[in-house]
Amino acid sequence: MTDVWSNWSGWVKAWPTQIAAPATEEEVVAILRGAPAPIRVAGRGHSFTPLVESAGTILTLFGLSGVVDHDPEAMTARIKAGTTIRNLGPELFERGLALLNQGDIDRQTLAGAVGTGTHGTGGELGSLSAGVKAFRLATSSGEVISCSRTENSDVFDAGRVSFGSLGVMTEITMQCRNVYALEETGGRMSIAEALDKAEALRDEARHFEFFWFPFADQVLIKFLRETSKEARPRRRRPDGEMSRDDKIMQLTCEISRTLPFLRGPLQKLLTSTSGSRYSGGAADGAEEQKTRVRWSHDAFPSDRNVRFNEMEYAVPAEKGPDCIREVGEHMRKCGTNFLFPLEFRYVAADDAWLSPFYRRDSVTISVHQYHRQPYKALFAGVEDIFRRYDGRPHWGKLHTRGAKDFEALYPKWEAFRDVRRQLDPEGKFLNAHLKQIFGEA
Repeated sequence: MTDVWSNWSGWVKAWPTQIAAPATEEEVVAILRGAPAPIRVAGRGHSFTPLVESAGTILTLFGLSGVVDHDPEAMTARIKAGTTIRNLGPELFERGLALLNQGDIDRQTLAGAVGTGTHGTGGELGSLSAGVKAFRLATSSGEVISCSRTENSDVFDAGRVSFGSLGVMTEITMQCRNVYALEETGGRMSIAEALDKAEALRDEARHFEFFWFPFADQVLIKFLRETSKEARPRRRRPDGEMSRDDKIMQLTCEISRTLPFLRGPLQKLLTSTSGSRYSGGAADGAEEQKTRVRWSHDAFPSDRNVRFNEMEYAVPAEKGPDCIREVGEHMRKCGTNFLFPLEFRYVAADDAWLSPFYRRDSVTISVHQYHRQPYKALFAGVEDIFRRYDGRPHWGKLHTRGAKDFEALYPKWEAFRDVRRQLDPEGKFLNAHLKQIFGEA
């Protein structure tokens, strides 16, 4: 037996027969032909669901990293699937390119982020999966196929969000754009005002989101606006190196875990000490909490080193404010101990068959729980609310939905299952979690 594999939060562990680390597409093919099933692909472990769990083979793509080539006129880049988003940013920047959008964590591999529908925020901006122009897929038989809107189009539509259930992505072509700088501003705003003005705030900047500690009556809003101002370099912290804010957050989590009656006062304190009140947009010259300008690949991510588990659902955009309002009320009243804030983001619709944003502009609402505290009771009550708002779960974040639920949530569910069976008739890529997802247990 090999050593244990663990995800980032530490809650998902596996003891596979082997952990394989191919360095070329040819090595991926050789592994797929002979490795014990189930075969699961591991990125950097930032999924909270047991997508990677396997007693057979866990295949890592760390050896498949880097930009293969780029097209400066089409502004596309061919990228090896194991490239982390963090490493991809500078490589694209050297070529005068940048991703259209990113999330606030960039430690994931590109294949892992694309395969789970990982996203940032922006009312007119899609997820990372929406930016995929083509990909190469190694199937269970060892065949490698090229997929795009004009070649193997059904696999392209299914495969952009398929969490390793169709095969192993070895290379991904991404739509990019010219390099650009973003100016970050934000501050505190009452939760009532933020929800009443959510659509206007969304349209005020290229990127808008807010964080809400449910026991506080204010939220922390954040904007990123494209700018021609000079971008300053940013020092990125290595994994495990905590910033001052990380240390404060971990300390308050430990205090709340030990003294749960303090969770309300601590949440109010964390909110009230997070800068000044937001009093208007940059256009009117109003003073804001903070202003900093960075190149996009440095502006998007946060160095998150306090570990947590997470549930996230995408609900129809127009229902987002009502949904988070109800979620916050439930969390205040349920009696379960928690400290992390809720996160509220907008994502534009796309056409990947199993994307949480399939043909639906959405709001995503994320619920976090400190990794040293149990999450099931907290998440169960919140998930009941998400269900009532027609929510679709993030594939890499905790949920309890199954095949019958997804059949109702996704119009192309059966079409996806048909493609999956054609590419993997023996179920090599299905672990217990995916068998439940697809109703093939």
